[in-house]
Amino acid sequence: MTAEEIIALIEAADPISAAAGLAQPTEVTWSRTAHPADWLVDGDVEGDIDAHRAAHVAGRPTEAVVRYGAGTSPTQVGIRIAALAELARESDLLRSVHLVPGEDSSERPGSWGVEDLVVTAAARQAMPHVTIRPDWERLGAPACQVAVAFGASDWLIPADDDADPEHLAHAVGVRAVAR
Repeated sequence: MTAEEIIALIEAADPISAAAGLAQPTEVTWSRTAHPADWLVDGDVEGDIDAHRAAHVAGRPTEAVVRYGAGTSPTQVGIRIAALAELARESDLLRSVHLVPGEDSSERPGSWGVEDLVVTAAARQAMPHVTIRPDWERLGAPACQVAVAFGASDWLIPADDDADPEHLAHAVGVRAVAR
């Protein structure tokens, strides 16, 4: 997918069309602990693509962030997803993409529910072999559960959250696999 195609998908704000053609998932991986210590991880902010590329050249896996929603335009999101898709084609060391909605404000929530699903589907369309993870802390269990049908393939459940991943996965017709 090109950046323009990704931008158009996001701007259309149609989650059903965005998810059209996606293979139905059979499982979702999950964990209550973060990534391995030797990974380059963006955290909650988007890291530089060249830093990810350099880590890959050095043999280090990475986890990238895509910010969307409040404070981020569809164009910015589309360009970021396209750049990460290119990086994923260059190396198999992009282990996951963490989708992080903007911060809530009095004028706008961090993201709209439809926006969460469309961005998830766009990331999955652009990066079919990369783990796509919605932000559990900002979206909550129900939205992350629904996001599986739109291409999410992993949940990072906070250690203090007592959600039952097997129950949540079963409810949406997939198997939960601890990683």
